[in-house]
Amino acid sequence: MKAHIVDYVDFLSKQKQRKLINRIKLILKYLRLSSNKDLCITFIDDKGMRKLNSTYRGIKRTTDVLSFPQDGPDTQSLGDIIISIDTAKRHARFYKISLQREIMKLIIHGILHILGYDHKKKNDASKMKKKEKELVHLINLN
Repeated sequence: MKAHIVDYVDFLSKQKQRKLINRIKLILKYLRLSSNKDLCITFIDDKGMRKLNSTYRGIKRTTDVLSFPQDGPDTQSLGDIIISIDTAKRHARFYKISLQREIMKLIIHGILHILGYDHKKKNDASKMKKKEKELVHLINLN
């Protein structure tokens, strides 16, 4: 499994990108995902996220994370996760957690959406929250 980071907002140094990629690989290995698939994480600002959210979801405001799964047996990509650094920073301040923890929570959330988890129904939300906690614990972000 390969993880790629695209950083349009110059958020992470190369060293921090490598550390983040290692954590992502640990999660993907734990989830027993095919080793020949790629995952792309992209960091953007609120302006870019607002445009994507409007285009793909019809919602004309920013959001913290969007996930785009890639379907089909012939595709090499598991999918794409887009994160708004601006929104992540606001959420980290609001929840009084580190930005690193918030980013990992969003990546985990995005990965689970790509894998088909959802939180629209109460029962599904409970399953997704349980798996999120399990993965956060895996990478020691408690």
